[in-house]
Amino acid sequence: MSVPYRVTVRISKNTMNQLEELVENYQYDNVSDVVRKAVDEFIERHYKKGPTSKVDVLLPKKIIQDLEKDVDQGSAISLEDLIRVILRDYTAQRVSKELDQLNNQENIK
Repeated sequence: MSVPYRVTVRISKNTMNQLEELVENYQYDNVSDVVRKAVDEFIERHYKKGPTSKVDVLLPKKIIQDLEKDVDQGSAISLEDLIRVILRDYTAQRVSKELDQLNNQENIK
């Protein structure tokens, strides 16, 4: 990939070792590809477009494995999609519960 700009950064030996490990263990050609991907994801997350924003969620591996099984069984098209559905349903239930409580409080008055 030819890109017109070059940026130089200094990183720790530990960070460089981790970047090189990512190149070895995943489908990246070199460390520059990993850094470009990280910068692209950072911009996507922080340069807000539209009514949604991206959130990182840390989940225990066991939960991820269970969710991946659900995806494999056809519950969703991807892990990200399944997590979105779960959060949407949770939020809808939470809002409904809050509205019910508000309605109950108004009926008491």
